[in-house]
Amino acid sequence: MKKVISNYPLVSFFTMAFVFSWIAVTPLLLNPAFPIEPFQILGALAGPTLAAVIVIAVTDGKAGLGTFFKRYVQWRAGIFWWFFVLFGYLIALNIVATVILGPAVLSEFVKNIGLVLSTYLITLVAGIILGPLWEEPGWRGFALPRLQAQFSPLLGTVILGILWALWHLPGYLGGWMQAGFLALIVASVGFSIVMTWVYNNTRGSILLMILLHSSSNAAISIGSKVLPGDLSPSLNALVSGGWIPAITSTILALGVILITRGRLSYKGQASERVEAAQQAQVAND
Repeated sequence: MKKVISNYPLVSFFTMAFVFSWIAVTPLLLNPAFPIEPFQILGALAGPTLAAVIVIAVTDGKAGLGTFFKRYVQWRAGIFWWFFVLFGYLIALNIVATVILGPAVLSEFVKNIGLVLSTYLITLVAGIILGPLWEEPGWRGFALPRLQAQFSPLLGTVILGILWALWHLPGYLGGWMQAGFLALIVASVGFSIVMTWVYNNTRGSILLMILLHSSSNAAISIGSKVLPGDLSPSLNALVSGGWIPAITSTILALGVILITRGRLSYKGQASERVEAAQQAQVAND
């Protein structure tokens, strides 16, 4: 098993992440009366995080685990990145919703700005433990840097986004995922591109990945509370199908691709030299 993990770290990670998570949420599929939240946490912890820890322990040992866990508290980043992580998606989502659904969205947001922001921040912080805290160490902390190095920043991110969306399939079987599956794939790929851009500009901070993931969840949750109540059937379908977040993520992703010329701010050669040196040191030990 150690040889397989060492030779195929990414395949091993994704296999374990899917299998462990899906096993963890199986009781919820068998009995929908169970509360969802504990199984959400267990599924994310048993999947991406545990899979990442196992693969890093096998391939890089204690030194690799130490570096990995230090990135949980890697907070040093420019003010722009902190602002974007905490409020960027909230602003973008409301702008896109206003363009599609009409000015009532923005007027409701501005009229209730104090209540909206306070609820948003509480939702952001509380929502961390429901998934982002346990997912992002695996998806972005472990898989992303390896996918970028093995493929390219853009292709590696698209692969990660699709697999991230597929990982949510039990939620559709159990009925706790509300957005349409196609919309989820589009949103996951688009948002993954944005997350990769932030990741590459914040020295691989797992902390900021957790916060960015949670801020997007909070923005979508708050956004549903400030929508106008007289939407047409077609617009209601657009909202309930999860297409507003999907369109928002796609627009942001296209902007990032254009700005970075598809590189997503990836410093490939330097990162690969560091990784090669670390692997050589492990081999010598």
